[in-house]
Amino acid sequence: MPLFPVLSCTSHNGGYSHDAVVYALTECGIRHLDTAKRYGCEEKLSEAIKESGLLRRDLWLTNKLWPGDYGYKAAKKACLDSCTAMGVEYFGMRCN
Repeated sequence: MPLFPVLSCTSHNGGYSHDAVVYALTECGIRHLDTAKRYGCEEKLSEAIKESGLLRRDLWLTNKLWPGDYGYKAAKKACLDSCTAMGVEYFGMRCN
């Protein structure tokens, strides 16, 4: 796992700020985004990544698996759905 600042993109209660994420990516050197389907901002992060102009290979993306998605088939589907929502082909780390 790379050693650089992480931005946890949580928005359980509307805490996502698109401008702040883009700023963190473009001006602060943030390259590690930590999110989850439960946070409700995967699609928004996809837009922020595009807007930042950064390439996927320059980012470390962490995503989380929730208990409702445990089991091989459910976990695989949840991971692929999250990749699609974020507009990426893979995550650096998938946690449960």
